[in-house]
Amino acid sequence: MSKSLQVYMKYSQFDIEDFLNDEFFIRWVKKPSDETDHFWLKWIAEHPDKIHLIQKAREVILFVDYKDSYCLSDKTYTDLYESIISETPPKSSKPTLHIRWRGWHKVAAILLVTFSSVYCFKFYLEDREATSLSQDEVVVKYNPAGQKSSFRLPDGTVVYLNAKSKLSYPVTFSGDVRKVTMEGEAYFEVKKDNARPFVVDLGEEKVRVTGTSFNLCSFKGFLSVALVEGGVTYVSQKGDMEQLQPNEMLTKVPHGAVSKRQFDPLEICGWKDNYLIFKDDPFDKVVMKLERWYGVKISSKLTLNADWSYSGTYHDKSLEYVLEGIGIASEFAYAIEGKNVTIYNPKQQ
Repeated sequence: MSKSLQVYMKYSQFDIEDFLNDEFFIRWVKKPSDETDHFWLKWIAEHPDKIHLIQKAREVILFVDYKDSYCLSDKTYTDLYESIISETPPKSSKPTLHIRWRGWHKVAAILLVTFSSVYCFKFYLEDREATSLSQDEVVVKYNPAGQKSSFRLPDGTVVYLNAKSKLSYPVTFSGDVRKVTMEGEAYFEVKKDNARPFVVDLGEEKVRVTGTSFNLCSFKGFLSVALVEGGVTYVSQKGDMEQLQPNEMLTKVPHGAVSKRQFDPLEICGWKDNYLIFKDDPFDKVVMKLERWYGVKISSKLTLNADWSYSGTYHDKSLEYVLEGIGIASEFAYAIEGKNVTIYNPKQQ
């Protein structure tokens, strides 16, 4: 075994104290660079059993006042870096996209989603380097309120885009990453390609997949990922991790904690098949769903009990049909004038 490979493999025997005293590891945590990112992100991906040790060691190093400069000899650094190069499979002859991976401390949160394995480390894709396309080479799909759509991406991935949502993607996926940008809600059936991860950029959060199906929703600080197939790991800014199994949903509220639970696929994903579902929804949520679904503006003159809620399922029904159903259950009337809807108590007319 070569010396450089021995240096590379020694970390598999490390415990937390060893990481806390390793100059090359400290250098990555405190002053990451392209080279140190290259080494450690690859090493972590190949040693997922060490993730929690890495996480704890990083927290300690970032918390205490470690020295800012590290005496790492050029020879040691070269041995470490060359071990990565020697162990990295040669790339294909296809055109590549240069991506700069940054350290854990440079992102707010990350979602890593994989089909057969989970890479439990943070990553950041710089927009300038991850996308070398000019504006006229980017396709933008936008649905206003009252409109939904479905389409295929250049790699064969199927996307169902909900109302009041936008998805941007390149005309051709080139390089090592298939990256799209999303606002709103979409359901993805990602074409499996282990060599080229599929990345959904939400701004502070990202979703990375190689082939899986999931529903993703991001509105005004609210985030949810409902996993149908594959695996999901959520990594917070502090390095806390939550893994999802199929039929689990992760939710993050604005400035709040992350939680996960089992979910009803029809309730969460049914919108893509034209199912409008209310489940113990308060009045303001009912109004929000109706406005988004039908592209209308609703004003209310109702007097309701504080604990009012509504449950119901409608498949491919008109606005009038849905309002009739809710009105019968809740004893209210409505009036429609173009795109404006008024809901009121019958006695008010």
